[in-house]
Amino acid sequence: MISPKKGFTKIAFALALPVCASLSLTANANDKFYANPSIQQQAPQAFVLQQPNQQFLALTQTKTIADADKLLALMAQDKVVSTALQNWDTLSLEQQIPLLRQIFELEVASFGIKPPKLVIDNHSYPGKMVYFDFKLTDRDNGTVYLNPDKLASQPQYAALAFLLHETRHAYQLQLAMRPNQTQANPVFSRSYKASFTAQKQIKGMGFSDFLTLSNEYEAFLFGNYMIGRITNWQVDMIGMGTYASQFDSQGKLKMDLAKLATTESDLSLLEQYNQLAKAQFDARRASK
Repeated sequence: MISPKKGFTKIAFALALPVCASLSLTANANDKFYANPSIQQQAPQAFVLQQPNQQFLALTQTKTIADADKLLALMAQDKVVSTALQNWDTLSLEQQIPLLRQIFELEVASFGIKPPKLVIDNHSYPGKMVYFDFKLTDRDNGTVYLNPDKLASQPQYAALAFLLHETRHAYQLQLAMRPNQTQANPVFSRSYKASFTAQKQIKGMGFSDFLTLSNEYEAFLFGNYMIGRITNWQVDMIGMGTYASQFDSQGKLKMDLAKLATTESDLSLLEQYNQLAKAQFDARRASK
């Protein structure tokens, strides 16, 4: 969508886990970085690394990319938005905010969902930079929250990336909780409902556990693909999710879980993930 003006840029956001600000992580706490089987086996339908969720994993990449491409087409048709995206790295956060509201409306329309509440202020969720607030009910559309004060210190694409990510959660929530949606999309609905429920109920999740929940894995996949396409893969979203949801400068997944799941191995998918995740663990430790 955009002709790159600069070389490949790595962007590390200060908050790696935007919807779980209370999660405690340290580079030296290996048990808090790698996927933990005892945690994930509490709700195997909720995590993409678990066998009961392999149908979701097999189907989700195709659907996620198709949904992102649909939104990209809508954005390209909007002259104000498409022009802004071509110059996004020159815009102040104050200039970005009205455009973020327009992009939010396009995203909601693209998904065909009831609009979640969009809150952009410095006080509604104290201590959080971004957040998706939700209740496990078919009457809740969710709340997407962005804190301009905290986002002001982040890289240029942070607010856009987080908006795309958090609004995707609203789509997932409605897919999980609305009866007409659950019947039409049973594989996705079951997995998303399990992952949202796990977020409310499971204690002690670390980095890879939280980010391989179905809803987090897919929302990061969606947002990272969108930013990749918008910037012609010239921005590396190294702070957004795990390598399983991140793309390289050629638009290829850094870790393709769907492919790993179908590759013959003596190791479980979780064990294979943990072996490959060492590269991200080392990169995070080096960046501190």
